[in-house]
Amino acid sequence: YRRPRVGLLTTGDEVVSPGTPLPVGKIYGSNQMLLAARLAELGFEPETAHRRDDPAAVAEAMRELLEICDVLLTTGGVSVGDKDIFHQALPLLGAERIFWRVNLKPGTPAMYSVYEGKPILSLSGNPFAAFTTFELLARPLLAALSGEEGPRWGEGVLDTPFPKASPRRRFIRGRYENGHITLPEGHASGMLASLVGCNCLAELPAGSPPAEAGTRVRILLLE
Repeated sequence: YRRPRVGLLTTGDEVVSPGTPLPVGKIYGSNQMLLAARLAELGFEPETAHRRDDPAAVAEAMRELLEICDVLLTTGGVSVGDKDIFHQALPLLGAERIFWRVNLKPGTPAMYSVYEGKPILSLSGNPFAAFTTFELLARPLLAALSGEEGPRWGEGVLDTPFPKASPRRRFIRGRYENGHITLPEGHASGMLASLVGCNCLAELPAGSPPAEAGTRVRILLLE
């Protein structure tokens, strides 16, 4: 197998590059740094780009990246708000949408499309949601295209309770060691700081009540 070339497109009027002054009402673009670094860890050198919330500009950026890449990952613009412009950009590109929305938290609005035989996986703009759906959807896709094994799963026991019920399948960050999982504080999908030091995503099945310490769960290993 030839290792696929990966494009990474982030979107959003509110996003500015880290290291530049932060104007009022703007946020730093953590998604591109996070996912580019994760791709590098996995042995990929992504071609990156960022565009404002303009469907025509985003469609053109996707076309340009797909001319030189085998698979395209995007973040942002896939939910149901006025700025969720991939619903307009993908038809402008001429891509076929295969699915939109997954029964998963975080990262429900994930979208998958195909353009001239090349896959486009569009992830939520929330940083932890983008990371989670990257691990659950993009890593298996990239492994299949590379002829490699996908992510490894295991099991462990929660040493830390999780206070929320999970009406839909939920993944939470954690630290796995010797069969036990410790959860950090802070699980909001816009929060990345609590991901530091974590090495797994713990799965809570749909319909689960708040998880007590001692609960055995399945985990996706981040390695």
